[in-house]
Amino acid sequence: MSSSTAAILALVIILLPPITLAGDLHGFRATLTRIHELSPGKYSEAVRRDSHRIAFLSDATAAGKATTTNSSVSFQALLENGVGGYNMNISVGTPLLTFPVVADTGSDLIWTQCAPCTKCFQQPAPPFQPASSSTFSKLPCTSSFCQFLPNSIRTCNATGCVYNYKYGSGYTAGYLATETLKVGDASFPSVAFGCSTENGVGNSTSGIAGLGRGALSLIPQLGVGRFSYCLRSGSAAGASPILFGSLANLTDGNVQSTPFVNNPAVHPSYYYVNLTGITVGETDLPVTTSTFGFTQNGLGGGTIVDSGTTLTYLAKDGYEMVKQAFLSQTANVTTVNGTRGLDLCFKSTGGGGGIAVPSLVLRFDGGAEYAVPTYFAGVETDSQGSVTVACLMMLPAKGDQPMSVIGNVMQMDMHLLYDLDGGIFSFAPADCAKV
Repeated sequence: MSSSTAAILALVIILLPPITLAGDLHGFRATLTRIHELSPGKYSEAVRRDSHRIAFLSDATAAGKATTTNSSVSFQALLENGVGGYNMNISVGTPLLTFPVVADTGSDLIWTQCAPCTKCFQQPAPPFQPASSSTFSKLPCTSSFCQFLPNSIRTCNATGCVYNYKYGSGYTAGYLATETLKVGDASFPSVAFGCSTENGVGNSTSGIAGLGRGALSLIPQLGVGRFSYCLRSGSAAGASPILFGSLANLTDGNVQSTPFVNNPAVHPSYYYVNLTGITVGETDLPVTTSTFGFTQNGLGGGTIVDSGTTLTYLAKDGYEMVKQAFLSQTANVTTVNGTRGLDLCFKSTGGGGGIAVPSLVLRFDGGAEYAVPTYFAGVETDSQGSVTVACLMMLPAKGDQPMSVIGNVMQMDMHLLYDLDGGIFSFAPADCAKV
């Protein structure tokens, strides 16, 4: 190559727009926006949405042993499963079209509604138009991504790799394809996603970006290996940051870490952690390995961190310990029963809206201590806007040995790092507006 040719190529490279490809190691960021406002009076609806969410998560786990093999992952595209969570904008196709989708740590598949729709719900933007994109390509059934779908929902026909997933309150159906996808300022070619053309339930979004641990998830497909987010508290807090790759890094001196654990029976799609203890105020609760551990067959129990569940749900025995500890340490506070679908509620005194409650710390394997910033919230106010009733943002999980779920309210004001490459969950208190 002549020196003049080399110089021209160098100039062209300099002038090219800074598009990040999947093989690059630099980090990038996006923002998260809560789908449903959390404010006094809204918590009964949050509890209702959570009940649908947790039923789906539990059903998917119970079905996992029958539908999942070592080479496949559970397909988790539930239309309602993120409505208690956060939307993130992604751009799809050439030319790029932007859609708000649920950023969901409890599922793997990336999907959006595609035209022509046989049955689609109303969404903030028109459905994706595959025929208008020069980089769209349907996936055949011989593709490795198609094989990641369980046999029970996957079929092959003239369309290609087709899925039809049914669940308790609806369904979604479509086919797998690849497309150019952009998150923040980073673009990635040939990302596998679901083109859903028929859906049985509506949602306040355009689809889902699965952030789980499976092969169809956004994280392994983008090749970044790690992501973090920091959820801002307050009903008018604004957008929250989500960071990928090298930007997903905790530098605070108070960083705590615990390893992810695997469910012994099913593929590790969820972010399981080993909850080993709880402290309320100065009281260490008598938690044992069986309180939050897996059932013997692995189809129940365990504890997950989930971005799409609003409240936190603990196995019944563990929850009762927490409730009694709060009651014993707040003897001078008036309790209020059955408020907004919640269980442990206190009436405010003094006119300032403040209710003094003991601290709450969750302890995890490896000695990590999670000092929960937000675990009580005002659910009723007076005409001046002062809190009159505040409730514990925790409920007992239903069932004999249900999964425990750490929801997004208890994740607020913490910078959470999901390191898939290292198999580590880390966290530190943070001012999320500055992350």
